[in-house]
Amino acid sequence: MKNTARIFCMCLAVVMCFSCLCGCGMERAGQDLYIFNGKGESATALAAAAKEFENETGKKVKTFSLGSGTSSIDTLRAEMNSKNMPTIFSIVNIQELKEWEEGGYVLDFNTVGQGKFKDLADAVPENMRLTSDGTNSYGIPYNVEGYGYIVDTRMVDALFGDGASSGFIKDVRTASYEEFQSLVEAVDKYIKEGTASSVTLSGTTYNLRPEKAELAGKLTGVFAVAGADKWTYGDHMINVALNAVFSNPAEAAAATEKQIESLREPMLSYARALDFKTTYAAGKNGPLARGADFINTTTANYDSAVQLFADSKALFIKQGNWAYTNIEKANGDIVETLEFIPVKLPISDAAVTAEGMTADKLNRSISVYVPNYYAINAKATEEQKQTAMDFLVWLNTSETGQKFVVEEMAFIPYNADHQDIELDNSLGESIIRYMESGDVISNPYGGAPVTWTTDVVGLDIMEKYLIKEKWTEEDYKAIADNAINKWKEMAGLK
Repeated sequence: MKNTARIFCMCLAVVMCFSCLCGCGMERAGQDLYIFNGKGESATALAAAAKEFENETGKKVKTFSLGSGTSSIDTLRAEMNSKNMPTIFSIVNIQELKEWEEGGYVLDFNTVGQGKFKDLADAVPENMRLTSDGTNSYGIPYNVEGYGYIVDTRMVDALFGDGASSGFIKDVRTASYEEFQSLVEAVDKYIKEGTASSVTLSGTTYNLRPEKAELAGKLTGVFAVAGADKWTYGDHMINVALNAVFSNPAEAAAATEKQIESLREPMLSYARALDFKTTYAAGKNGPLARGADFINTTTANYDSAVQLFADSKALFIKQGNWAYTNIEKANGDIVETLEFIPVKLPISDAAVTAEGMTADKLNRSISVYVPNYYAINAKATEEQKQTAMDFLVWLNTSETGQKFVVEEMAFIPYNADHQDIELDNSLGESIIRYMESGDVISNPYGGAPVTWTTDVVGLDIMEKYLIKEKWTEEDYKAIADNAINKWKEMAGLK
């Protein structure tokens, strides 16, 4: 009886879901443009932008979005098999691209004739393109996101003296790994013992205050670390090392066994940097040592790390501009004085093989990448494709479209010009400054085998090493060996 009821409920759910999708499709029939939006955070703003485009052009536009944080891939598959397919749809990364490319659903922008859209597509920087082979181009970026070590400039002034932060941010950005290491050690000693010393960054000497300022007295460690969240040291910190070998996700996805093997030295550098960073972690009431508490899902997660940083208990937190809202909720007084500095590795030029990359550039750059793309359905009619192109040009180049992107969606435009666009977000402004200087690296981890960074390498580190007080050279080697061997296995090369 229970089985019969269960089967009936399942069938009813399927029918309701099918009816919902069919209803959506029927409702969208007759539209000039149907946009399937996979980034739920922008749902309301995108719908408003579409309405404005409709008012200006007379073209009827329909948008469809799922809730924020909800996977849209299954719903998109259903819609692509419906009578009224979307003309514009979302693709997250090269792994998702493969499915739509093999099915013939994505328009290669290289095949588009000359015009405003062609100019828009060609202007997407190479390291931000959605490409499967390094030559084709399938997406217009929604926006860009970036990450590095976030620092509160007020805390820098509290440590080194009023007004020190402007020079400090510039100098620590270009400092060597060894100089950064000395900075961390000096601040740690200052926190624990009150010993005021000096540090040299890019040729400039900075002296810690002889007497601790009130704000500096709150520090319990140098780094706020989310040991329970593997993605924080899996995806993002590993990505810095991957940039030593791969320039973009497409290169990583097509990696040869030789290229994967060349990751050995960068991964050793990653392991050493992670060991160093997690040795100087901040806790709620004092330093947080590696051990069971370091990976506690209740007290050592993303939210608790953000709270520690917002409470001025840590000098640095490795996070992205997406953390701005969370930091603001935790402490609104801190958000206007935040800056990014690069995540640095103890790496040499000999270990860097990516074209155009050097150890110096790697260590003075932050990762800036595209989290989502607008793709155009190659199976749409020519008229629908043209309307889609017109909309994307309008959204990304017109004053009205950019206003929706910046103010309503709260995005950093991938083509942002600091002279023309002012973001109400200190971390967004910091990212734009890095983009303007060219000191940015990409996100090749997006082309690594699915789950490799987090559930393979990250999990191994969490279970074996973040609970270990001291790491050795053998540990570094084991981390690198595991990462390289697992990539080869998952890519079918071993």
